[in-house]
Amino acid sequence: MDIKPYDKTIRELFLSGRQFVIPRFQREYSWDKKNYQEFFEDMINNLSIEKGNIVANQYFLGTMLFVGNFAEGTDQKIQVVDGQQRLTTITILFSALSDRFISLGEDTLSEQIFKYIMTKDDNGEEVRIIKSKTHYPFFAYFIQDRKKATPQEPNNEEEMCIKETYDWMFKELSEERLKPLLKKKHGSDVVDTLHYIDILKAIRDQVLNPTFVSISTKDRDQANTIFEILNAKGKRLAHIDLIKNKIFDVLKKKEPADFAEDRWQKIKNVLNNGKESVGLATYYRHFWISTYKKSLSSKLYDDFNTLITPKNEKRYKEFVEEMLTNAKNYMKIVNPKREDYDNRKEYFWLVQSLNVLNNYFNVVQVRIALLALYDLKNKQIIDHKLFKNTITFLENFHCAYNAIVSGRSNRFEPIYSGFSIALRKCTTKAMASETIKQKLIDPLNELFPNFDEFSIKFLKLTYSKKENPSNEKVKYIINKLHCYYATQGLFADDGSVEHILPESEGQETLNIGNLILLEGPLNSEAGQKDYQDKISIYSKSKYPWIASFIKQHKTWTKSMINERAQYMVKDYFTNILGRKL
Repeated sequence: MDIKPYDKTIRELFLSGRQFVIPRFQREYSWDKKNYQEFFEDMINNLSIEKGNIVANQYFLGTMLFVGNFAEGTDQKIQVVDGQQRLTTITILFSALSDRFISLGEDTLSEQIFKYIMTKDDNGEEVRIIKSKTHYPFFAYFIQDRKKATPQEPNNEEEMCIKETYDWMFKELSEERLKPLLKKKHGSDVVDTLHYIDILKAIRDQVLNPTFVSISTKDRDQANTIFEILNAKGKRLAHIDLIKNKIFDVLKKKEPADFAEDRWQKIKNVLNNGKESVGLATYYRHFWISTYKKSLSSKLYDDFNTLITPKNEKRYKEFVEEMLTNAKNYMKIVNPKREDYDNRKEYFWLVQSLNVLNNYFNVVQVRIALLALYDLKNKQIIDHKLFKNTITFLENFHCAYNAIVSGRSNRFEPIYSGFSIALRKCTTKAMASETIKQKLIDPLNELFPNFDEFSIKFLKLTYSKKENPSNEKVKYIINKLHCYYATQGLFADDGSVEHILPESEGQETLNIGNLILLEGPLNSEAGQKDYQDKISIYSKSKYPWIASFIKQHKTWTKSMINERAQYMVKDYFTNILGRKL
């Protein structure tokens, strides 16, 4: 291999006159607070105080990998293959330091530090030292413009991450934050004698001093090989970064359009477009184990290399298109909206059911199975009835297993992965129906709680107008009972949980046996009244459950709560969950 390793400092790198380009296949800036705080505190803790002066010391920053020849003219750009997170963070820190100098009226110091952010080419034109297409123009205006002449607001996850890093660093660089941090190591007596401006200059020098091993090669393929070797030792990069790297390496063509970058950006946009955005790594793992193999996170890249063959442009394009299609379905699952189904009433149940799985039960693993069900439904191998029955079963199962009994969730993933992979291979409706029964329904029925397990937990459920851990699941159960008694499938838009005996009468009134669904305005009207006064208000309700209740109960006391709860649990288990006692 034609590789050239050298020891370099950050100062040498940033003063080399080069522009360092972060290639399109690299991950976006994604360091979270834990990462950049650790880096910042390492810089501060590495400072020493000698004879009343604060000075920088040596620090090893690891290895960085580049494509390009540092010996060639400065007009030749250098690609950053490994090190972009560190270099971007350092640039953000320099920008924050520059702004601190400006706030102190030290314009010359601000200008001087900016030579590590912006350089000049042979024609005297300013050039950004760090360049990336993914965060342009936000990074250029917000970080690399000393005067910040063009105000910028973050528009995506990467830009928000950049702004959060800058805001945190600018705050931590204040005198009020820096001196207490230094005092932890050096003591108050010494630190109190230091001038704030000298502390900032020492931090600047400390960030410029670190040494790293610079590995450069002219060959892109060699760089990929080295990249994989480096990440096979010590702390690996996220699997999705390695997979993206591999895909972009195979799909090299940028003309007439850059297919890989276009599709990858579309996948990211889909995952970020909604009330709840989803990380690419989270989505990818669910997509992978729903489609190809039940893989550990640590094996995703290796399994991708093994299973996605042949390693040619045609196969990789198919794979990326598959990722995009499934991403669209995934976000319908995570952020269910009626608009996704053109507001067609026959899909209102689906939006409700998905909302329950996500927000009431907080079940994530079920997305693996739902992805496969969506795929087969879209291919018309599963009809609407089977689709609905299967998802309703999943909702009922997770209600009993997760919401009520609080069973162990780690038992689902192997079932859902095996089922999904098998289902995607089905080519007929008969095959799909049999696979759903054998690979999904039957295994989950083995885990379904029996009546004794279910009732013990059900009878302990409580609901309070105050914050209560079981409020969401109880609200769901009361809504389901209301739907059953009203012979309808959808939750009432105006319904709210009513305490028949007022909550103020004691702990017993919180029990599920004292709860019923009532229209919101009537609930407010009933307030803290006693039951006899509530009857006239209840009689205004259009809900069949309310009418049945006041017909059966001319009086209502605490002693009746448990008996009603016993009746409710049997009704729920047999008539809603469809189980036998």
